[in-house]
Amino acid sequence: MLPLVHPGPKTEPRIIARPVHTKRAVRELSGGQPVIDQLHETLASLGADSGFAEIHGGNYAPLSYCIPDVATAEKALSFSETRGHDRAHLIYGSVTLGVRDDAPYMHSHCFWQAPSGALEGGHVWLETEGDTTPPVAIVTAVFGAQWQSTTDPETKMPVFTPEQPATRPERSDLMHAATAEGHPSDTIVARVLPNVDITEALLRVCREAGFERASVRAGLGSFVGATFVDRASGEHTVVDGPATEVIALVGDVRTVDGELTTRLSCTLVDRHGEIRAGELVPGENLVAATFELTVQRLVAPVIVVD
Repeated sequence: MLPLVHPGPKTEPRIIARPVHTKRAVRELSGGQPVIDQLHETLASLGADSGFAEIHGGNYAPLSYCIPDVATAEKALSFSETRGHDRAHLIYGSVTLGVRDDAPYMHSHCFWQAPSGALEGGHVWLETEGDTTPPVAIVTAVFGAQWQSTTDPETKMPVFTPEQPATRPERSDLMHAATAEGHPSDTIVARVLPNVDITEALLRVCREAGFERASVRAGLGSFVGATFVDRASGEHTVVDGPATEVIALVGDVRTVDGELTTRLSCTLVDRHGEIRAGELVPGENLVAATFELTVQRLVAPVIVVD
């Protein structure tokens, strides 16, 4: 897949990573209130304003979303028109939580079952709510970095970047208490910039952090199309670009004969609105606009069964 040519100046470095530590809470969302508000309320209860969430089950009502689209005269990729459903059953969603213009913000990719029964997915807009059977969210707060959303000069699109945290006076005592309870940083949050292969980026993040074993805990963003391994034939399946929206990225990193290695599986929605999933081909999945990656060190032993 060829790299995208973006309109603005190339930003350096191409991977922006920060060490953090985390606290988690489980929240059953309620109806009649935007999902973003409830997720940020949960973060605030943990003493943070940034983190990520994994959401599953229940219904969105209403659901407002878009899918990736082709290039325009100004940008290398774009969004479709806003789409929506009065109600849709959520299967799984990934959310990055942070701030934009000093206000709570989120970046969320989800997939769901539409009223017709079809499986759909896309980029979820901020007005989306739950209904009387709402989703459940596992919310993870991060300490040591703040996800800040700004308009990227390279892509001309809104992106989250992990920055040094901006501590508000009214939160300082709570954040200090949360930090004191936590363990030393065992997690990395990173923004991967355009045209960097996601497998290479993950291995580099782990290598520089000194992680010999690690798990991908959160990952959403966009690829320039996608290239999967067909598990039945062993051949490669290519999803056309210029962009696909990654809903979930899962996998682990391990050390084999002194070298870091990984196998990554991905669920995404393409520009035709079709859900795709499979194992990624290393070196063949370039980031399109941005990718928000969270990696946690694993200390559990590897269990080998003869």
